[in-house]
Amino acid sequence: MSTSGSNTNPTLRKRLPVNPSAEHLKKQAKRRVKADGSLSLSEAQHALAREYGSSNWAELMHVVETMSRGSTQTVNVKNDFEPLPAAANRNDLVEVQRILGEGKFTQHDLDLALARAVLKFKERRAIAELLIEYGADPDGQYGANYGPVVLAPCESLDADGIQFLVDHGADVAFAPMASKYGPQSPLRMVLGTYSRGSNAVKHRCIDILLEHGALVPTEVTPVFMSIHRGRAEELRSLLQAQPALVRKSFREMPHGNMQLAGAALLHMAVEFGEMECVDVLIECGADVNTRADVTDGVGGQSPVFHAIASNQQSNLPMLEHLIHRHGEAIDLSIRATFKLYGEPWTTPVTPIEFAKMTSSEETPHWRRTGKRELELLQSLSNRSR
Repeated sequence: MSTSGSNTNPTLRKRLPVNPSAEHLKKQAKRRVKADGSLSLSEAQHALAREYGSSNWAELMHVVETMSRGSTQTVNVKNDFEPLPAAANRNDLVEVQRILGEGKFTQHDLDLALARAVLKFKERRAIAELLIEYGADPDGQYGANYGPVVLAPCESLDADGIQFLVDHGADVAFAPMASKYGPQSPLRMVLGTYSRGSNAVKHRCIDILLEHGALVPTEVTPVFMSIHRGRAEELRSLLQAQPALVRKSFREMPHGNMQLAGAALLHMAVEFGEMECVDVLIECGADVNTRADVTDGVGGQSPVFHAIASNQQSNLPMLEHLIHRHGEAIDLSIRATFKLYGEPWTTPVTPIEFAKMTSSEETPHWRRTGKRELELLQSLSNRSR
């Protein structure tokens, strides 16, 4: 399937839905014929294909087929890419140049390749720039059930990738769209990413998005945002204006790995490794042992649980900070249950028991508690006896 290498369609680009339906598109074309008797079915199909960014109907049907691969799965099928995005994903500039030179790609191939390039922009910059030259659309679609291209660097916290797309005209101000993660927008994706320990770059991602009009999710209050941005003094001002916030139990506190229903701000600040915000909260009266609500048998965790086995990157610096600054007050006898990574953990455990359970070889390496975390907790327990 080939394309001219540039989307010259002057019509406003339409976006295919998550898991697009070929049958639905065929019906759209037929409705156009019915509404305009001067159109043949092939003419209606061609016009519709162009509106969706494809050169012709056959290409649009091919795009639908490639987007539908793995669309019901919760992870991307990396081995099922077309040749161009596969080469971009390997950071294979020579192969990308060869495919582009031969013209054997679709608009969707270009857009998906761009999404893979901006995931790790610094090492794939040459590929991203070349794809833009050939007509990759910064507002295009990632494919399958993911959503717009810009969500890819938002999820991976690649601030340079986000900036590159914005500089080339990507819209980051759109309302939440359907995706495999539920309704997503650029800022919601950044706030909800599983990455921990990259606060400086996360703050930069937020700044870039807000500067270019990204919508703040309705569930993200100013006090939540001050923690996400690591703005400790801003947080202090908000707490001084509304002192009750420091001990409030929030019915919904999104974007945490432990699904923080009925938790306090201190849980959130610990979860996201914002040390200065933790100190401000405790200075303003937060209880270091405050417990999350128990709902349907799940909950009751104190903030220290959120400094253990954090997803993707260790939260060890936060655990060290908590113990160093506030260790004398931490109660390690508290038992809690969890809904961790979507799975219920219904046997109540203490922080040390939790650390031992998540340090086993059976625990995936990317969420495994490290030896140092366990040593710190045991040392604190010994001091408390």
